[in-house]
Amino acid sequence: MSQDVQDGRGGRHRRSARVGQVSAAADPAGRRRHQRMGPWDADDAPRDGRLRLDLSSVQLPVPRGARLKCEPDPSGPLRAVHALVPEGRLTVSAFAAPRTGGLWPELVEELAAQLQSEGATIRRDRGEWGRELVARNGNIVARVIGVEGPRWMLRGVGTGEVQHALKLHGMLREMIRGTVVVRSPDALPVRSLLPLEIPEDVPEEFAESLVESMPTRPRQITRTEGPVIPMMLPQRAGSGTSPARS
Repeated sequence: MSQDVQDGRGGRHRRSARVGQVSAAADPAGRRRHQRMGPWDADDAPRDGRLRLDLSSVQLPVPRGARLKCEPDPSGPLRAVHALVPEGRLTVSAFAAPRTGGLWPELVEELAAQLQSEGATIRRDRGEWGRELVARNGNIVARVIGVEGPRWMLRGVGTGEVQHALKLHGMLREMIRGTVVVRSPDALPVRSLLPLEIPEDVPEEFAESLVESMPTRPRQITRTEGPVIPMMLPQRAGSGTSPARS
């Protein structure tokens, strides 16, 4: 089955506060662990027969029963594909990262400062891949997990009501473990989102929800009273210079 997905400008996408302190670690974003347990670089992807949705730069093991929503950028390209489950929303995206690593520890601090300034209560946790960030605003809580690979960084976000957080964040970890990242050999600006594309042959269980119109506010992945996690990463460049590339 072939599907076209409208973006926000009529284009189409096709394919054939409180902070708990955690000390720094030598492996801050789980680079060694993911090589054994996932997420996987395309060159090391397991032949496990698992069903994954191929979005070009990421191949996602979507939770059973989830509905998918694509979020277009105002300029046209997709900025995110969200998996909606009864417990909340799951989003896994990949970004260009430096060969030397170290992007995720920077982003944790930037995101913590941003969310705290917006009124969220912030907590830093340590998980199986290293540092994690938990932000709560009212009854909504978001957990952000980062994993660094070869020239890429995978970021997972699980957002939902507090009473469902334990189950939702377990689903997020399982989704991250099974994700395959396909990083092109092209040089890309560090922090840039790896391109997302909707495949021509969308699995039947996802087709209807993907082609629905989605009135999503830019940069927002949850209801307005919850923490707002930016889908795109801020670019950092010195005055008069271009963003670093990887």
